[in-house]
Amino acid sequence: MPSPVSAVVVGHVGHLSLTRPEAINAIDLEMMHALTEALDAWAEDPAVSAVLLDGVGDFGFCAGGDFREILARAAEGMTIGAVFFRDEYRLIAKLAEYPKPVVSIMHGMTMGGGISLAGHVPTRVVTDRVKLGQPETGYGFVPDGGATWRLARTPGEVGTYLALNSVDLTADDAIALGFADVVVPAERVGELTAALLEADAPGLTPAAIDGLVRGFAVDASTSPVLARQDWIDACYSAETVEAILERLWAFANGDEVGGLRAADSADPDAAANAASAADTLLQLSPTALVATLRSVRAGRDGEELRDALERELRLARWFTTQPDLFTGVQALVAQNTETLHQGSVPDWKPADLADVDLTDIVAAMETPLRHSVFPRGLGIPEEES
Repeated sequence: MPSPVSAVVVGHVGHLSLTRPEAINAIDLEMMHALTEALDAWAEDPAVSAVLLDGVGDFGFCAGGDFREILARAAEGMTIGAVFFRDEYRLIAKLAEYPKPVVSIMHGMTMGGGISLAGHVPTRVVTDRVKLGQPETGYGFVPDGGATWRLARTPGEVGTYLALNSVDLTADDAIALGFADVVVPAERVGELTAALLEADAPGLTPAAIDGLVRGFAVDASTSPVLARQDWIDACYSAETVEAILERLWAFANGDEVGGLRAADSADPDAAANAASAADTLLQLSPTALVATLRSVRAGRDGEELRDALERELRLARWFTTQPDLFTGVQALVAQNTETLHQGSVPDWKPADLADVDLTDIVAAMETPLRHSVFPRGLGIPEEES
């Protein structure tokens, strides 16, 4: 069976490609470990001046974590949060802190863990055909892999909206919201890749790479999501998901919310969009919504990426003990997630926002794990990780 990751040195560049197109390059443990091994080797290799990360196949760079594997390993009794998520987050941190320049290219479907792999490196390219998103609340989970840290740094309450409603983003959104640095037309990605792989070592400094990449870039247009920011800020600044819903309903009905009425919004479809946002929230996992809101808000409190990864691991580990993750993933694996948009809602437990226990969620976020992302940083011996 061919390897799901290609790791080759071409010229002065370590070229990492996700090579599992039949699964839209969904990440599993084998892929995480192969990527980590290559990065570790190249960090000390003087022949490698930079790293390029991309994915093969027309459908996308990476659909996120391979939850089929999570379900299978859960059935085997594996401590999921201590292995799958921990190793994923360590890889994400390694890419974010890598001692050599890293360029990522995101094309097509790039979701959840795919954004986390590519979205924390110094030079982030999206194609004009990219579709990004944090779909976690739709399958009973929370944005992770540093996602809450990134979402907390978007303008106003936009990150809250994206996280709760599992909103898809365009290339223009990605630039405006800080998910990427440049847009390159899909038909020019091959040229960009060749130029990077053919560059000599002096041409692979951070400044030189930035100039090279921008030579293939096009200007981003107006972000569709940012065009909705006035009513998003007014409605999603509430302290709870229930209060957000109340504001959305009131706003959609023409009431003033946060000093704004739909008729005065910069979004000409503000009332309809707010009503649609409320309808979407009613279909998603209540537990995931409450935990996601709490986690994104926590990401605003002066955290570094490493802090967010530790907090997200604690929460991810807790979710592996909750029924909604398995309910949602089973629907995802069965390719029934489209029913969420057709009026059929999974059997979430609890089914009502009022019945979600925030105390358990807060405790999960704040209680350090024995199997942490950065054990030495928590004073825990490495051999216990």
